[in-house]
Amino acid sequence: MLAHLGIALTARLLLISYAEIQDKVSEVQYTDIDYRVFTDAARHVMKSGSPYERYTYRYSPLIAYLLIPNLVFHPAWGKFVFSVLDIVVAVLIKQIVKLHYKSVTESCAEKCALVWLYNPLAIVISTRGNGDSLAAVLVVLTLLLLKKENYLLAGAVHGLAIHTRLYPIAFSLAMYTSIPLFSSEKNRSGLWRIVSYFMPNYNRVKLVVGCLLTLSSLTYVFYKLYGYQYVDESVLFHLRRHDIRHNFSVYFYHQYLSTATSMYQRLLTVTPQLALLLTLSLLYGSPRDLLFCTMCQAVVLVAYNSVLTCQYFVWFLSLLPLCLPDLKLSRPQCVTLGCLWLVAQLAWLLPAYWLEFRGRNTFLYVWLQGIAFFCANMAVLARLIRAYRPRAKLQ
Repeated sequence: MLAHLGIALTARLLLISYAEIQDKVSEVQYTDIDYRVFTDAARHVMKSGSPYERYTYRYSPLIAYLLIPNLVFHPAWGKFVFSVLDIVVAVLIKQIVKLHYKSVTESCAEKCALVWLYNPLAIVISTRGNGDSLAAVLVVLTLLLLKKENYLLAGAVHGLAIHTRLYPIAFSLAMYTSIPLFSSEKNRSGLWRIVSYFMPNYNRVKLVVGCLLTLSSLTYVFYKLYGYQYVDESVLFHLRRHDIRHNFSVYFYHQYLSTATSMYQRLLTVTPQLALLLTLSLLYGSPRDLLFCTMCQAVVLVAYNSVLTCQYFVWFLSLLPLCLPDLKLSRPQCVTLGCLWLVAQLAWLLPAYWLEFRGRNTFLYVWLQGIAFFCANMAVLARLIRAYRPRAKLQ
């Protein structure tokens, strides 16, 4: 495993070096625009200012702090940090698989980690300078701490994950219900089974307290430092986000044609997503199914998002390896599903390229390909649900 970690990190470092060349000679930049936003925000912080003085910086101030060495050490520092976090995710995946599946071999756990470690999308996204690997580390670490029954610390890390990126909040109910209410899960039956989803006990309270303390403390500190602008840019903006730039979302074209999105339209957009997230929490919110539940919820979050770019794929790609031992799929089936997902994504890129770099009016084609990509995501998710055969026994 150590050799694989070294190879994977080397591959990422080579891509970081290559990015310096492509960014200088090609109109298609390798480095993501968000990375430049992070660096500019870090520059404002260095001058004792607010990271939100940088227009379009809508993230936690922690990311700006983390990238200050971009300005004093090397511009690629942040990419290196995000790449190292990729490696940490792989290590955590292996530990979780060994804990959750008592019967798996060391080799099986390692293979699950390698699925993430050598994932081309994960490699490209971190080396382009996207910060989603930080959230991925925190989400996977939370799952590991839950498996180790360290509920207070799990809650604290979960709170930090939500502060860093809002999407982990969708996993909260499933994490809460995965903590057994009774000493034995067999006590859950009939009406008690339904009631037990929401009733608190000591361990569940520790999870909630840890999460709320961390989240509220960070919110208070940064509110005192940067005022209401921090809340508006890092939290409220994502609830009202209206992005007319082309992206994978099925809602993109509607947003492009609309001057504004009403509250009624927003509710219609969010309701299907919330209904699916709640349903998945109730169906799979148990110790045995938590890993699969969070993966499914991440797919729903991504596919139904009003704004969808490649970096969001990290949300579920970092969780998929955790579920592999429970997915009964043959190798041809895995290849078919992977090809379906990739072809649907690549088909979107062609009209997107003509729109972005050639100025052609391909908005309609981008939207139609976005619908096809959404259908591909739902088809893959449905197939994974049918293939799910949990073998981990309840604690």
